[in-house]
Amino acid sequence: MKRLVLVTSLAAALSCANAVADITTSATASWDASATKDTTSSLIVTPLKSLSFQYAESIAAFNSQEGAFDITIQGQDGATDFTLTSQIISNTLSRSTDDSTLNVGVKWNGGSLSKTAAITMIDTAKSQSSGLDTLASPTAFAGSERVSALGAFNFTVDSATSDGSTAAKFSDLADGYWSGDVKVQFTAVWSESAT
Repeated sequence: MKRLVLVTSLAAALSCANAVADITTSATASWDASATKDTTSSLIVTPLKSLSFQYAESIAAFNSQEGAFDITIQGQDGATDFTLTSQIISNTLSRSTDDSTLNVGVKWNGGSLSKTAAITMIDTAKSQSSGLDTLASPTAFAGSERVSALGAFNFTVDSATSDGSTAAKFSDLADGYWSGDVKVQFTAVWSESAT
């Protein structure tokens, strides 16, 4: 009986020696913060959330983000047509540890925005409103009140470079943090038909 107890105690002692030590880790989340109020401009576009892309190893790509925004226009009495276009101004993320960059793509209703040509979001002369029907109504763009609508772009990390110009696979980039501004310019035009 004593031998059995001794063997059991020895086995328990050996298994405890192979136990894994406690592991503690932490992560820090950060939010860019600012505050702006503008209730007088003829066109105001307000992003409703910031973008945060995370690399997914299983697909060797970054996740996509829906970037909701609020558009407010001031109606212009006498206008007969209204157009709203958007175009990328900047979309490159960089970091200080090396020269690698990430290029962020922006899509509206399946169409890709670019830096070289504006994409039409609303054109009342062509009955195009792309989900922004509230702003395309004559009582909105040709009225005297301020009118708002919600829209959303689809943002994706489309490509990467290792040095600012040489294409690179996401999986080949060193781990790290990239940051920058994704800026989209919106242009609204109210027009009157010639009589």
